[in-house]
Amino acid sequence: MKIALHSASAPEWTLEELLVAARRYGCEGLELRAGIGHGHGAELAAGFERRKQLKKQADRAGVALRCLSVSCRFSDAADAETHVAETEAYVRLAEDLGIPCVRVFCGRIPPGGSLAESKRSVVDSLRSLAPSARRSGVVLLLETHDDWSDPRVMAGVLEAISDDHVGVLWDVLHTQLEGGASPDAAYAALAPWIRHVHVHDGAPRSPGAPESNGSGRHPDYRPIGLGVVDHSRILDLLRAGAYEGYLSGEWYGWEPADVHLPRELPVLSGLLAKTGGAAP
Repeated sequence: MKIALHSASAPEWTLEELLVAARRYGCEGLELRAGIGHGHGAELAAGFERRKQLKKQADRAGVALRCLSVSCRFSDAADAETHVAETEAYVRLAEDLGIPCVRVFCGRIPPGGSLAESKRSVVDSLRSLAPSARRSGVVLLLETHDDWSDPRVMAGVLEAISDDHVGVLWDVLHTQLEGGASPDAAYAALAPWIRHVHVHDGAPRSPGAPESNGSGRHPDYRPIGLGVVDHSRILDLLRAGAYEGYLSGEWYGWEPADVHLPRELPVLSGLLAKTGGAAP
């Protein structure tokens, strides 16, 4: 297992700044969030020469571009086709950048809709995308997120898709706080499909309490070890299952990067070393 830096920690940073930070904090990989104005430049608008330049920057730094995370979602059949087309464009972007994974969402179940209807839309959409992902050498990752945080529900989606170019991004906080599953239960449900992992800690908010990250959309973060997530157990499970992918520290709208990165990443690295995984 290796550690990846996520551009969410410093959305204003250029790719070069992210690569420098990754090396500073001992991260071997980098996850880029596209489509929401981050400063790294890995966007659909980037021409082929710009894409080649970005890939060369990462190669020169010795930091692997591991995951391109995007907002495409498929729960609502009314606009799923639009998101399928956009995802195909992101798959081509990932191919040009040498990124092996593209993270997408299932998406919130639309008002008046049902889980069964949305599942059908997600399954049909991902099945239609799998051939282009295969041609590009990219794996599409559905994140355990929003209405799909219950790992058993997500496992049902992945079983129905049944394609080796569609996997899961396990967000360890979402499956616990929103999905109500222990690390053991989440891992047991998702293990065959885990290709990337988001790590961070958090806690339930008291009614009416503001979020620590102030975003209105993301979990209430806590420093690793001070929230509800048992990261040591998660790393034990992943190691026992021979997971060789990345642990990506994901923090949106939290503290400044120069506050949380030098605190959180060494803690994660230390936990990884204790469980026998690779660490700087």
